[in-house]
Amino acid sequence: MLIEQRTYYLKPGALHDFLRIYEEEGLRLQSEAWGNLIAYLKPETGDVNRVIHLWGFSSFEDRAQRRAVLSGNPKWREFLGKAGHLVTAQHAELLSGAPFSPIK
Repeated sequence: MLIEQRTYYLKPGALHDFLRIYEEEGLRLQSEAWGNLIAYLKPETGDVNRVIHLWGFSSFEDRAQRRAVLSGNPKWREFLGKAGHLVTAQHAELLSGAPFSPIK
C-alpha cells in the first residue's frame, strides 16, 4: 500500500472554518474519488493551525488516476474556491510501510 500524508497549513484561527467546509462539501467528493481515508487529524499541541490526512492507494498509478478524477470534478474546484483561501501552504509525502508495520 502507498500512503499519502498530506498536511495543510492554515491561517491562524481558520481551523474550525476549514474543517466545517471540508466536512460539509469536500469530504464526500474526495472520498468518492480517492476511496481509502486512513485518518484525518488535527494537532492538539505544536502548530495547531494545520490538518493532516492520510490516504491509502494500491500503487502510484492508482493514486495518479484517482487524483485526475478528483481534479476534473467541477464540484471539487468549487469546494477549493470556498476553502482554498484558508490554506497558506501544503506538504505531501508518499509513504510505504516497513516490513514490520501494521500498515503494509
